[in-house]
Amino acid sequence: MIDLLCLILVLPLAIVTMVFVVEAGLGMMPARRPEGATLDTLAEGVVLIPAHDEARGIGAMLAGLFATLPPAMRVLVVADNCTDTTAAVARAAGAEVVERHDTSRRGKGFALDFGRAHLAADSPPCVIVVDADTVPAPGALARLATRAIASGRPVQAAYTMTVDDSVSSTARFSAAAFYVKNAVRQLGASRIGAPALLTGSGMAFPWAVFLRLPLDTGHVAEDLMLGVSSSLDGTPPLFDPHAIVTSATSSDRGTEVQRRRWESGFFQVAGDHAGTVIGQGLRRGRPALAWLGLHLLTPPFLPLLALDILAILLLSLLALFGIGRGALATVAIPTALALVATLGSLLLHGRGDLLKGWQTIPRYILWKLGVTAAALFRRERSWIRTDRD
Repeated sequence: MIDLLCLILVLPLAIVTMVFVVEAGLGMMPARRPEGATLDTLAEGVVLIPAHDEARGIGAMLAGLFATLPPAMRVLVVADNCTDTTAAVARAAGAEVVERHDTSRRGKGFALDFGRAHLAADSPPCVIVVDADTVPAPGALARLATRAIASGRPVQAAYTMTVDDSVSSTARFSAAAFYVKNAVRQLGASRIGAPALLTGSGMAFPWAVFLRLPLDTGHVAEDLMLGVSSSLDGTPPLFDPHAIVTSATSSDRGTEVQRRRWESGFFQVAGDHAGTVIGQGLRRGRPALAWLGLHLLTPPFLPLLALDILAILLLSLLALFGIGRGALATVAIPTALALVATLGSLLLHGRGDLLKGWQTIPRYILWKLGVTAAALFRRERSWIRTDRD
């Protein structure tokens, strides 16, 4: 009976660890680009950029964007509650600009809602949301628009971070975790037909889908919430690993704020919607939707690993007395597989550079667990702009 009780107690932890293992394991091998694939340079749509006090960097960002912009696309910048010259810089770079001033309703979702209202008079076939500090790779916008229009579903690009030798170990390992979450696990989930998560930048929406999204909520993780909402509405997002959008790493302070905000939103969405998503998936006979619910119940990698190791240590003590050996194996095996899948995916995807300075990983782990604890017990309730270097 004690053995059975131990197994029952650790089974939920083992299940969510296996969710991570399946996604990271199936995503270990990079996606192959389809042979003979061509870019649809006639892809139509609007690139919608919400921007708050981005005057220092938006000019260079737009220059890079226009260099790869399909001829039939246009760019709309929403200068949201700006106290600098963001609007003027964006106009000088060639973008269409609308300005929003409402300090009582702050956040990216409100800016997107304002942009949608502006576009409604001449609605485009597709809207691609790109953050003001990110750069789409050549061909990414055409791929996103073409797939979104053809499928009638949102499409998420592989949104990752670039690093160089000047960044701190905290920012480097954070970029590694970001890559596993946004590129590796997304790819693995797509290979079993599960909905993609929307990750904030490089999100393409057919106009009919964009029109009904609940944008003006002020949610701190509006991208994740929009993906869940779209999945429940019957238009689960797709993932395109060949459409790549990159962002430079932020300052250490910016990285901390960004991670705390994202994890606060993640835990909020999980608490509010994971059960509903799983229930709807089972009732509708949509296992892919139920998988999304299980994903929402899976903590980020390091907190998950910490829980696994704690369980292994406690069960190892019990195993000395001949108790809970089955439960120990039930947790230990998925934990080992999760480690292998994480490290293996970074190496196989050619991102071994993100593991430089591995000797400082213990310090990073303590920092990350502190961020997670803050997200759990002192959750962000309002939008905060991420600091840039």
